[in-house]
Amino acid sequence: MLLRCLQKVKAWHISRQAMQRAWTEWNYLVLDIETSGLDPKNDHIVSFGWVCIYKGVIELDTARHIVLDSAPIGDSVGIHMITDSDVQQQGKRQESVLRYLRHLLRERVLVMHHAPMELGFLKHAWQTEALPAFSVSWLDTLAIERAKAHRSQQPIQDGGFRLGACRERYGLPEYQGHDALTDALATAELLLAQIAYQGKDCRLHDLNQMGGGRVKFTTR
Repeated sequence: MLLRCLQKVKAWHISRQAMQRAWTEWNYLVLDIETSGLDPKNDHIVSFGWVCIYKGVIELDTARHIVLDSAPIGDSVGIHMITDSDVQQQGKRQESVLRYLRHLLRERVLVMHHAPMELGFLKHAWQTEALPAFSVSWLDTLAIERAKAHRSQQPIQDGGFRLGACRERYGLPEYQGHDALTDALATAELLLAQIAYQGKDCRLHDLNQMGGGRVKFTTR
């Protein structure tokens, strides 16, 4: 029992030291999930989109947009523009996609815009597929933007923390498309703009303090 406690303390200390490293010393996977609704227990994941950041640069050759073969389309086609034909021709098994995602996240920080939504669906999908437990550090660009506004006492109107509105404050262009990959790319660009605003000495610890944490996906 004592040995296990000491191991946990040592792991926590190592993790805390690592957080002090410059943000460019970490690799990131920026993820967006399109869903059939807002409730992870009653709605389903339709598609995943992601792109990786390596040494502070967005790697476009890592960009992926994956539709699930179990995606229920119905009336939501008008939202994410994915059709039944897309599901039949391109659909992948949710379990396979999650296993691939877990592999990519082993040495990367997970980045999302509005993490509670994305993490809720990921946790539920993890339990549904009964995958092995897995932990990952995460950042939320929405939470980072909210912390920035709070520190500067900058009032933000309703809807001001949506992805497009956050990008507009940094002079980033508006994307016309609306799918998981486009939003993942948009979030990656937003993260780099937020980091540039923080300054060249920005650390992962600083970003984590503004809007981040660590999550464990389990089967229960």
